[in-house]
Amino acid sequence: MNEVAREANVSLGTVSKVLNGKVTVAEELRKRVLAACTKLNYQRNQIAASLRSRETHTIGIIVPDILNTLYAALVEKIENLASAAGYTVMIVATGENSERAQARIRLLRERQVDGMIVMSSLESSELLATAVGAGMPCIVVDRITEDTPFPSVATDNVDATYQGTKHLLSLGHRHIVFAVTSPHLWNTQERISGFEQAMREARAKAEVRVVGLSVQEATISLTNLFRSPDRPTALFTGNNIVTLGAVCAQLECGLSIPDDMSLLSFDDFEWLKLLRPAVSAVQQPADQMAVEAWRLLSQQIGKRPIAVPHIRIGAQLVIRQSTVACVTRGKKVKA
Repeated sequence: MNEVAREANVSLGTVSKVLNGKVTVAEELRKRVLAACTKLNYQRNQIAASLRSRETHTIGIIVPDILNTLYAALVEKIENLASAAGYTVMIVATGENSERAQARIRLLRERQVDGMIVMSSLESSELLATAVGAGMPCIVVDRITEDTPFPSVATDNVDATYQGTKHLLSLGHRHIVFAVTSPHLWNTQERISGFEQAMREARAKAEVRVVGLSVQEATISLTNLFRSPDRPTALFTGNNIVTLGAVCAQLECGLSIPDDMSLLSFDDFEWLKLLRPAVSAVQQPADQMAVEAWRLLSQQIGKRPIAVPHIRIGAQLVIRQSTVACVTRGKKVKA
């Protein structure tokens, strides 16, 4: 920086202001400093600058599964927002493993990120608070515990499944199964609550089926359900893993959707539109969730007050060809 200052014939302070993006430097001086940097092939030492400022302009994003289409959409949008604000993003995946999640969060702390956005695989808010530690700006997205110690952003899961179930009920369905991966996750509990509320109001039995954490497990469980004599007239899947399992099981059993059974998915993906029939879905507001998460994290990093720390955003019901009026079954499931 001293060499750049001599070359540009300016003070060291002026060089520092230019390199730090300060707008108080005259345009003519700024151009001289940048020209000197180019001539001398000066590269700013970001690590040294971070040590001085105690800011790395890096944030961490923790996801359970990067292949999950919702999380992929959230990560992409957050990365774009962070990049526009001059931040670099570090993304780590936990594979739905609590110990790995804690280790990944510790790794990000060691890398001295300025803040974290967490889609948690941890079983409790206490574990999350311990892993993140005191003083670290942190926003929890989607998977939120009831007593979360951090600001949070999520879909209004209760209303989303309530509206989805009401749609199926309006088509005359009364034997509806809501299939989920794990009843222990907060967002799943909220979705079950919305489903049960709608079924209770319709005076119909609320049947919840736990099908496992993987597509393979979901496929096996739903294949058994579809081959049973008490197969439901409509299936409401609790997330994208269950939806994939349902499509695989439907093909395995030779079921015709929606002739043999209506199908409604929680979470929408591009490939749901390409299936024949196209699958009706509850569409989570991924872009809006990402915007709110970045806004809250920016406020935390900047030590600005947060008026509303917990944001819940409404989902949209997208009706396609896989949900139709309930009719008497005409086809049998292949044995």
